[in-house]
Amino acid sequence: MLVKHVWIDQSPQNDFNPLTDSADVLVEMEDGRLWQARFVTLAYLKQEMQLSLDVVHSHKRTLAQTAFLALETPHVIVENLLHVTIEDIVDNLVVLGVFESVFALIANDDETKKNKRFQAV
Repeated sequence: MLVKHVWIDQSPQNDFNPLTDSADVLVEMEDGRLWQARFVTLAYLKQEMQLSLDVVHSHKRTLAQTAFLALETPHVIVENLLHVTIEDIVDNLVVLGVFESVFALIANDDETKKNKRFQAV
């Protein structure tokens, strides 16, 4: 399985910061199949935990006073979201044989590939 293209969705953030944000990553393989995964930085996870703690504080009598984060979908936790880093991680996942356990297969849709939300790496 060889990687043909990698796109990074940076649209949810107005001022995307590759050191503190999260991004969806779309990968097209040479066979035309498209795969997607969520990449997040540790700083982003800490920020989300702080938000949950803020919510907990606003419900002092009904919720335990602790920060937490429940992740519903697989996430790739990274130091940064720089293009070169994401490309290297995708390549490593393929070589290690775990790419398909981290990325979800999505429909092979030309409109998805051309979607301006994704930035080619």
